[in-house]
Amino acid sequence: LESIDDLKSGPWLSLKGHIRAVEFCSVESLKYSTLRGSGESCCSLILKFIDPSSTVSGEVFRLTLSELNNFPDFLVERTRYEASILRNWSGRDKCLVWWRDGSGQSGNWWEGRILSSKDKSNEFPGSPWERFSVHYKSDLTNKHLHSPWELHDLDSPWEPPHIENEIRDELLSSFGYLTHSVRNQVTF
Repeated sequence: LESIDDLKSGPWLSLKGHIRAVEFCSVESLKYSTLRGSGESCCSLILKFIDPSSTVSGEVFRLTLSELNNFPDFLVERTRYEASILRNWSGRDKCLVWWRDGSGQSGNWWEGRILSSKDKSNEFPGSPWERFSVHYKSDLTNKHLHSPWELHDLDSPWEPPHIENEIRDELLSSFGYLTHSVRNQVTF
């Protein structure tokens, strides 16, 4: 959140209690809109901490995110997170990483090798956040930091989430039909 200049939304500002490096939350509300004054799309979320062992369990906070094309995922679906932690990546392991292209509409797999694993910050020892330093096969001069949920096995590449165009069109048509039906049933 600090990296995307959304400091006002950080739960560490409004909540009492220690927020750990990884906290499990449920999505209480999700709304798509545009950022005021910019015309860019954004997603407004209300998240609730749900881990009973957390000091902030039951607390909620609001978060507004614009499109994060060139930014590591920090909101991760729980089963993906748990599977990535169980994978237990280590140095010299080969991996694939999905990078979106500049338009955000598509992307490419980058083959790499894990060089090392270490805490990104002393503030959160053991945190999985950007724990792995990776060299890409096609770019051996730069190291890239990745979280385990961004790494995929070479033998079973993961397809990034998407909705096929036909299904998307059917959904939009259905939503349009439902909206129209509800408007016609409302009486004053």
